[in-house]
Amino acid sequence: MGAGDDWLELVQPHFSDYCNILIDLPGHGKSRIPTEATFVKMLSALPGQLSKSGIEKYTPIGYSMGGRIGFHLHILAPEKIPALIFLSSAPGLKTRNEREQRTHDDVLLMDKLDSTGVSPFLQEWYSSDLFGEIKNNSTLFRALCHKRSNNDSSQMRQALTLMGNGALPSQWDNLEDISVPTLLMTGELDSKYFQLNQEMNQIIPGSIHQQVSDAGHAFHLEKPLETARIIRHFLSEIIEGE
Repeated sequence: MGAGDDWLELVQPHFSDYCNILIDLPGHGKSRIPTEATFVKMLSALPGQLSKSGIEKYTPIGYSMGGRIGFHLHILAPEKIPALIFLSSAPGLKTRNEREQRTHDDVLLMDKLDSTGVSPFLQEWYSSDLFGEIKNNSTLFRALCHKRSNNDSSQMRQALTLMGNGALPSQWDNLEDISVPTLLMTGELDSKYFQLNQEMNQIIPGSIHQQVSDAGHAFHLEKPLETARIIRHFLSEIIEGE
């Protein structure tokens, strides 16, 4: 349910010397999903649009669903990507049964959103264990619930249908083919994604797995300074140092 401007607090003070392209994924923020859209068409449009703007190389930094799309983007245009950065993300569900179950669960989730209303849904969503201590950070909790309430539930449903964990094929079998420097990041309190990223770290050649202390799934919102420091160190030492 996030949008590109979620990253402003991180990039404005810490990455002003970089060209930062903050993207609203289709169905999120101000980005609407086109009629008769497919994931392949939407994914292909991104490098094409960047190329039209004169940007031929870029390092994707993706959180959760955005990171999952980053795996597919690397498969599509590996020559354009010198490095990859994944935050609380994984390359999809491994089995067809898992994907079918997630598709079913996502339908129920969106039905719940429609029946309970946006505000109660968001309060329950960000109070879950996945997000760690966000529920106890009243300022961040209120800000997230307020900002996310602007999402269109029909667009959210379409986004999950096209880009959800149940919709996209697994990329686990392609991890060993990733040959660029790769940074994997998880929150200390997010045990599920810590384990997934530990497994990914064993497969992706030369990857690095870093934890953000005392934070959950959305650690980049909880700890933007610590997140920025880890990313900057990776970019300066691994990319710029080559």
